Amino acid sequence: MMLEKLNAVIRAVKVVSVFGALIAATSLFATASHAVDFGDRVVVHGFGYQDYMQTDSNTYLGADKRGSWDNNFLGLVTSIDINERSKLWAQLEGNTSDGTRFTWFFVDYQFSENLRGHVGRVKFPLGLYNETVDAKFLQVSQLEPSIYQGAADMVHDAYHGAGLDYEQDVGHGHILWQVYGGNAYDIDPPVDSKDRRVVGGRVTYRTPDSDLRFMLSGYRTYVELLADGTMHSEDRGIVSVDFSPDKFDIKAEYASHQFFGVTSNAYYLQGRYSFTEKLAGYVRYDYAVTDKDRRDDAAYYQKTVVLGLQYRLADNLTLRAENHSNHGYGLPVASGEVEAGQGQRNWNLTVVGINFSF
Repeated sequence: MMLEKLNAVIRAVKVVSVFGALIAATSLFATASHAVDFGDRVVVHGFGYQDYMQTDSNTYLGADKRGSWDNNFLGLVTSIDINERSKLWAQLEGNTSDGTRFTWFFVDYQFSENLRGHVGRVKFPLGLYNETVDAKFLQVSQLEPSIYQGAADMVHDAYHGAGLDYEQDVGHGHILWQVYGGNAYDIDPPVDSKDRRVVGGRVTYRTPDSDLRFMLSGYRTYVELLADGTMHSEDRGIVSVDFSPDKFDIKAEYASHQFFGVTSNAYYLQGRYSFTEKLAGYVRYDYAVTDKDRRDDAAYYQKTVVLGLQYRLADNLTLRAENHSNHGYGLPVASGEVEAGQGQRNWNLTVVGINFSF
C-alpha cells in the first residue's frame, strides 16, 4: 500500500513538472487567434498540439517508462471559393512520425438550401469525433477515446469517393442525413488485403433544445484478401449520444467491428465539468476488446479510467494533464508494441499536452 501511494505521488510530480514546462512555451501561440485571410475567396485556418506521454509499464503510442515527446501535430485547413455554390477544401498536416501530407481534399457543391454534395478524399462522417479527431483543441481529453485510437481499428481516416448531405427540420428538431460511397483510405494500408469498395452513412438528430444529439453511423467495406483473391465484407458501426447543457459536457458511444469471423467492441462514457471560465475537469471510463471470443484474456481487452484537468490560457490555447489507469493491455498488443502474454495487466499512462488553433 505504501509503495502504491509513493508511485502515485511520483506520477503527480511528473505531471506538474511537464505541465510547467509547457506553460513556458505558450507565448509562441498566444497571439495567433484568428484565421489567415488571403482575400474574399481563400481562407486558411490552423491548429495543432504537442504531447508528452509516459507509461509505468508496457509501451503504447510510442510512450514507455522514459517518456516521449514524439506525439505532435500541425494542420492547415484551406477553403477556396470556386463560385457562389462550390468550395475546394483541403487539410495539409505534418507530424514527427509521418512527415507532411494532405489528410483530405474535396470539392463540395450546394445544390439547394438543404442538399450538399462533395467529391474527393473526405473524412468519414463517423461518431462524434472522426471528422475533427486531429483538432485536439476541440476535444474534451488529450488522448481520444479508444474507439478513435488506431489500435482499436474501429474507424478509417477518410474515403476516396462522393457523398451527399441532406438536412431537414422534423417537428422542433433537426436531422442531418449523410450517405457516401467509394474506397476507404488508409494512411498505413495493410499488406495482406485491399479495400475494393465502401458504402456508408450517418444520421444525426438534434433535439429542439439543441443541447442533445443522437447519432447512428456505420459503413461496410468489401475487402479482397490478396493471398487467395477472395472478397469479404467488413462492417463498422457507432451509436453516439452527446449532451452539453451549461457547464457540463457528457458523451457516450458504442462501436462494433466485424471482419472474417472476428468481432471487436468498444465503448466509453465521458463527462466534463467547467469549474470556472478557464478551468475544467473530466473523467472517462473506456473499454475495448479486440476479439470478443478472447475477452477474458488481458492481451485482448483494456479497461481504462481517465482523470484529467484542462486549463484555458487564452481563447485559442489550452493545456491538459490526465492519467489513464489501465486494466488489460489489448491496445498495446493490437498496435504491435507489446506481445500477447508479455505485457503488464495493470499499468498507467500519463499524458500532458498543449493545444492551439488560429
